[in-house]
Amino acid sequence: MAHEAAYMEAIYGEKTSFDQFLQWEELPVTRNFVIDDIRTIEVAPWHRRGGLGCYIIVGHPKDPPNAAAYVCEIPPRQSLQPQKQMFEEMIYVLKGRGATSVWLDNGKKQTFEWQERSLFSIPINAWHQHFNGQGSESARFVGYTNAPMVFNLYHSYDFVFNNNYQFLDRYRGEEDYFSGKGVAVPDKRVWDTSFIADIEKLQFHDWTRKGPGATNVELEFCDNIISAHITRSPVGAYKKAHRHGPGADILVLEGEGYSLMWPEGSEMEKYDWGTGSMISPPHMWFHQHFNTAKEPLKMLAFKPFGQKFRISPDYEKLFVSTAAGGHLIEFEYEDPRVRQIFVDELRKRNIPFNMPPVTYRNRG
Repeated sequence: MAHEAAYMEAIYGEKTSFDQFLQWEELPVTRNFVIDDIRTIEVAPWHRRGGLGCYIIVGHPKDPPNAAAYVCEIPPRQSLQPQKQMFEEMIYVLKGRGATSVWLDNGKKQTFEWQERSLFSIPINAWHQHFNGQGSESARFVGYTNAPMVFNLYHSYDFVFNNNYQFLDRYRGEEDYFSGKGVAVPDKRVWDTSFIADIEKLQFHDWTRKGPGATNVELEFCDNIISAHITRSPVGAYKKAHRHGPGADILVLEGEGYSLMWPEGSEMEKYDWGTGSMISPPHMWFHQHFNTAKEPLKMLAFKPFGQKFRISPDYEKLFVSTAAGGHLIEFEYEDPRVRQIFVDELRKRNIPFNMPPVTYRNRG
C-alpha cells in the first residue's frame, strides 16, 4: 500500500501517463520489434502485484503503444495480490499449473484451474487473484492488455485500479462463466468464450484465403474489444503479406523462422524468431511470416481489435487485395524476392518448398 500511495504523475513532461506508470512499477521493460523467448525472459520482484514480472512493448521502439504485454511468474505455493483494473486483459499460460479466483464486490468467489496452454480473460474490473498450487515449480504466464490506451486517456491511477463500477452487462458472477463453454460463429471462424483449458483442443477452420494449407480460429473473450487468434501453417509454405494498425503482439507457439516487415515504399526488413518469441508489426507495415522448421508453424496473435465489438470499419480490408483497395498482397503481386528468400532458407535446411506456382503481375 505504501508503494501505491507514492504514485505521482508529472505534467508538462515528455513521458506519457502509461510510461510514467511503467517507470513507477520498477520492473524491467523490453521494447523491440522481436523478443527472443518470453519463456526465459528476466523477471524481477513485482511490488504492486506480488510474484515476479516484466513488461514487454513489442513493435517499433519509437511508436507509442496502444497495447502492452507482460510476463508474470508465481513462485511455488504462492499467490499474487488481489486486483481489479479498468482495462481488458487476456492471459496465456506458458508453464505450470494453478488457479484463479474471480469475484465482484460482495459477490461469491468463483475459482477455476489452469495449466500450460490455457488461455483466458478476466472480465473488466472484476476482482481476481492468481495462485500457484505447485509445490516445487514456478508458474509463468503472459498477459496482454490495452492498459496504455486507458492510462493515457484518464491519466488516473485511482480510476484504473480503485474504480467501483461493475460491468454487469459483461459479468454478473454466473456459476458457469469459466466452465469453458462458448459460442461458435463458424462463418467468422470465431470461438466466443471466457476460458480455454487447452488450446490444443480448439477446432480450427480453413484459412487458405491467406495461404496454402493454413488454418485459423478467431477468439473473442468476455465481451472485450481486444481479441486473439491462432493460425497454423504447414511446412514449406507461407501466407500472404498484409498490414493493419499497431498493437498486434504475436507469440510463436511452435516453429522457427523469420518475418519480413516493411512500410509501403520502403525496403523489406528480415527479423528472425523461434518458439517463445514475440513479434509485433508496426502501424501499417506490411508483414508476413515464414516457417523454416521441419514442423508446422503455430502462432497466437493478441490484438487490440476484434470482430464482436468493432472499433474500426476497415476490418474486412485485411482480407481484400491491395489491387482492390485492401490491405492484403496477393502472391502474384508480391515482390519476387519474397519467394526467393524463402526458397533459399528452406534449401539450407533440406526442407521441400510447398507453394503453388505463381505468375507475377505488374505491381505498379
